[in-house]
Amino acid sequence: MLSSTESRTIYTSRINRVITFITNNLAEPLHLDLLAKEAYFSPYHFHRIFTYIIGETPNAFVNRLRVEKAANMLQKNPSLSITDIAFDCGFSSSAAFARSFKQYFGISASKWRKV
Repeated sequence: MLSSTESRTIYTSRINRVITFITNNLAEPLHLDLLAKEAYFSPYHFHRIFTYIIGETPNAFVNRLRVEKAANMLQKNPSLSITDIAFDCGFSSSAAFARSFKQYFGISASKWRKV
C-alpha cells in the first residue's frame, strides 16, 4: 500500500503530464474526458485531483492559458486579426474569446492591443 506522500507524488506526476499535454495542444479541443485519460484517472477523480493540486478547475486552467497566450500574441503580432488569434489559441468562436478575455483582463482584446 502506498503512503500518502507516495500517492501525492504519483498524482502530481500525472497532473504535470496533463499540464504538459495541455500546453502542447492548447489550440485543440481539450475536454475533461481527454485530459482524464491522459492522467489515467476517471473524469470525476481527475477533476477533483487536478483542482486540489492546481487550485483551479481543469476548464479554468485551460481557459486561463488560452487567454494569456492570446494576450501575448495580440501584443507581439499586430498584423494578425483578433479572430485569427482567438482560433489559434483554441477558442471555438470570437464571441467566446471576447467574453473570456474581458472577464480575465477587464478590457477588450482590441483595447489590450493598443496598450
